[in-house]
Amino acid sequence: MIRIPRTRKLRRSHRRGQAMVEFGLVVGLFMLVIGGIVQFGVIFWSQNTITQIARDTARYAVTLSDSPCDPQARPEIATAADMLARSSSLVGYVSGQWSAAPAISSLGPEGVGVDWIVPTGYFDEDCPPSDNKIAVNVRVRINHAVPIFLPGLQFVAPPCPSGGFCLTTETELRMEPKSR
Repeated sequence: MIRIPRTRKLRRSHRRGQAMVEFGLVVGLFMLVIGGIVQFGVIFWSQNTITQIARDTARYAVTLSDSPCDPQARPEIATAADMLARSSSLVGYVSGQWSAAPAISSLGPEGVGVDWIVPTGYFDEDCPPSDNKIAVNVRVRINHAVPIFLPGLQFVAPPCPSGGFCLTTETELRMEPKSR
């Protein structure tokens, strides 16, 4: 039987300990990078999703061209945005969270807002006429807070009153006059 001197045994055990320390240092950095990639993917997915929801909601609002300032128009638009958000798997969205569609100027950090941009000089009201003789633009803005999963990122991300990472998007489409 060959006997291994004690110095060789000690060297091997030091190598194993060194490999474990290196692995501990690298795995922490690796997990941080993977977590950052996942968080960026969630934010990117959510931005694309709310952009699509805003576009589809604006398309729906354009179809309400008979009387866009009807008191029922805003709740109908909010309901449409809510249904789109539920069906599109928007991260951090709770069903019914967008229950109203106020004017964009009074929109909070979370929700959907809608405005009808009426050309000046045609009439005194803020609402387009019900006969829709002139073209009017519909503007839809969506604000949404995406949850932050990566610890420490909330200190780097822009401040958001509702927590998370605040995203916003806006779409404007033209309502065409109806030909009668």
